[in-house]
Amino acid sequence: MKRRGFAITVLRNSAAWLVGIAWLSPFVGVFLLSLQPVASLAYGWWDPHTWNFSFSNYIRAFTDPTIHLKSATVNTFLVSILGTIFPMVLGAPAAYALARYRLPFKRGWLVLTLVLLVIPFQMLAIPVFKIMRNLRLINTLTSVIIMDTATALPWIIYFMMNFFRVQPVDAEEAARLDGAGRLGVFLFIALPQAIPALASVFVLQFIWCWIDFFLPLIFLYTPDKYVIMQIIPLQIGQFRTAWGVLAALCVYATSIPLLVFAVLQKYYVKGQIGWFGE
Repeated sequence: MKRRGFAITVLRNSAAWLVGIAWLSPFVGVFLLSLQPVASLAYGWWDPHTWNFSFSNYIRAFTDPTIHLKSATVNTFLVSILGTIFPMVLGAPAAYALARYRLPFKRGWLVLTLVLLVIPFQMLAIPVFKIMRNLRLINTLTSVIIMDTATALPWIIYFMMNFFRVQPVDAEEAARLDGAGRLGVFLFIALPQAIPALASVFVLQFIWCWIDFFLPLIFLYTPDKYVIMQIIPLQIGQFRTAWGVLAALCVYATSIPLLVFAVLQKYYVKGQIGWFGE
């Protein structure tokens, strides 16, 4: 029995390692590709004899005026940060109210939020485009931020509402006995306890805004308004493609969300398991 258990453990670990290697190999390939000059790419990034690492592809990506990486980076940060903060500011109070208070038509609001959550945005693309066009917001970052906020509110409300529901109300009741109002209880008692959940929301929504391609594709048309996800496919030419630069852009675009997740990972994990601060 011990030998059989040992063999099963070895097989499981081996399978896990194989899956992990297969999953990581494309990322490793893109990273190595981004560090190799054009002359080395003809032999393939997997041949260590041709490796000649340099940052020339990254330098070209940042300095080539036709790529517009600098402006795209600024635009992407603006869209991602504002498209994350706005729905959090609106969604957290709504979630707390739905979790703690008896509100008129509360069940109806929850059903409406759930319906909005399950409707694919692609079904609303045409009417939303017409609305933005009538508001003269086409080719502005404002249109993308508005839609990021609107599409994020349903899931943020449900996520935060479930978090508030499992939190003890003792501290909130004590604050009310001391004369604190509803707003004070929310800002100084409930909200600090929800920091892990807020960090989880920030990570998920920021990454979603950062990697989103569909909304910018609909609303942004000029190079000075492009986000990073728009300039990456534009590097694929009809007759020639700078694969090293394309790989460098992919690595750069991926590194920012990974950095955000690494910084907030501790709070993200606590938020997923329903942890609350002392």
